[in-house]
Amino acid sequence: MRKLLIIGLDGATWDIVKPWADSGELPLFKKLMAEGAWGPLRSVTPNLTPPGWTTAFTGVNPGKHGIFDFFTLDDGAENPRVISSADRKAPALWEILAAAGRRAGVFNVPTTYPADEIPGFFITGMGTPGLTGPWCHPAQEAEALRRRHPRFKIGADHHLIETGDYGGFLDELYALTDAQEALVLDMLERHDPSALVFIYDDLDRVMHFYWRFMERAHPRFQEAAPRIKNAIRDYYHRIEEGMERLRAAMGPETDLCILSDHGFGPLHTDVYFNRILADWGYLGTKGAAREIVAKPLWKRALKAAVPQGLRTWLRTNVKASPLAGPLGFIEWDATRAFYASVSGRSIYINLKGRQPHGTVEPGREYEHLRAELKARILALKDPLTDDPVAQAVYGREEVYAGPFLDRAPDLLIQEDGRYAYRVDWSTERFAPASQYGVDKSGSHRTFGMLLLHGPSFKPEKIEHAHLQDVTPTLLAALGLPVGDDMDGRIVREAFAGAPAESRTSYAGLRGGSGAALRSDEEAQLAERLKGLGYM
Repeated sequence: MRKLLIIGLDGATWDIVKPWADSGELPLFKKLMAEGAWGPLRSVTPNLTPPGWTTAFTGVNPGKHGIFDFFTLDDGAENPRVISSADRKAPALWEILAAAGRRAGVFNVPTTYPADEIPGFFITGMGTPGLTGPWCHPAQEAEALRRRHPRFKIGADHHLIETGDYGGFLDELYALTDAQEALVLDMLERHDPSALVFIYDDLDRVMHFYWRFMERAHPRFQEAAPRIKNAIRDYYHRIEEGMERLRAAMGPETDLCILSDHGFGPLHTDVYFNRILADWGYLGTKGAAREIVAKPLWKRALKAAVPQGLRTWLRTNVKASPLAGPLGFIEWDATRAFYASVSGRSIYINLKGRQPHGTVEPGREYEHLRAELKARILALKDPLTDDPVAQAVYGREEVYAGPFLDRAPDLLIQEDGRYAYRVDWSTERFAPASQYGVDKSGSHRTFGMLLLHGPSFKPEKIEHAHLQDVTPTLLAALGLPVGDDMDGRIVREAFAGAPAESRTSYAGLRGGSGAALRSDEEAQLAERLKGLGYM
């Protein structure tokens, strides 16, 4: 039986990988590109990690799998809820493999906590509160894994970058990458799966914070020591070394798929969308909020003095001020529209019958307001450059289709990647892009990358591939039917021979029956996502 290795590179882009491969600075990529099929991979709208990876591994659009962001705004809620794997409503590739009697190993895929119980092994990724709950399957191996791999943890320590320790943060990322690979190689040896999914998600963090040291054209370019200047290229090279180890462990007749959930490019400016909506008259704020701006100096100092564990305990056990929630500054009775999360790139209408204090009537008033907001957002420009801050604005039905469309935000913004959208309250509409009070200089782009290499594939340039094509293509390579509900196509041009073309129904393999997050887990995750800049 042919084996399959899937390596996810969060945020990887041909824009920088191809020149480095061509010059020989990334020799493995150069070799794989010469021998395999490769090309751009279109992301979802918006270009975001949770819907991106979920679309890649289900073959369906977010309207069918139900994941639109790190958060969801449940009907009757005024603050976002952190999602879990229970929110995924479509079967994932590893569940399909399990139903076909194939063993799989899954490691570090975002928003997969609690872990799926599959033949093989499963280690959850971003969206995991810690190493105490169901982060590992088989669950009985969790304690032994913690003992054998004491340096393994969920996510790097963001406090290092928060203090401006760029060198220390790189040390942290490399140590964590070493620990991740060691754990997976251990699991491979003991479980021998026929398919492995491994995600390098800290690549995203490197590109977020080190882009301005690499690109002289960046408006906040800064000269730095070679280790900082070359941090992005060197981390790609470190990933090459890891990919070689994983390929060796899987064996010589293994098909390889390398993909990213979105691309990457320079980031210049933060846009405070709720401030703009307030200035336009669509959003009301509480009186106290008008005097409070995000992270004043005293608040940063207090946060630094309180350990993360204590902050999580306080979040879980102490009734917070209404202003403490991410949308706590909003006066709902005076609000018609709001921006709900840093990551979501989306606008919600304060709709009667859906939001607890809705002010907008469904039907004609709702549609008129959406059209009005769409026009105003498209016309919004950076006052310093006169550039539009958005490339496009869509109604949810324009980009999604399926039974969970009603869970999607009302408007989706395709951002110009030079601009990041903020949810928090501010005295200004625009500011230099930052996180933790330090410069943030890289952000997501529409096109990521896809590379297919191995016995099933041939050298070819791939055009017009989309994230939702990944699972149908890999199922065909394994000789398994494509799901009849899948939106993606088989990337036939990449195959050395005619791929399998059969279809079947995988309905019933996944029904959102996994456990939801406990309140303490949600508090831990909220704190972690705040640390990553998503709240």
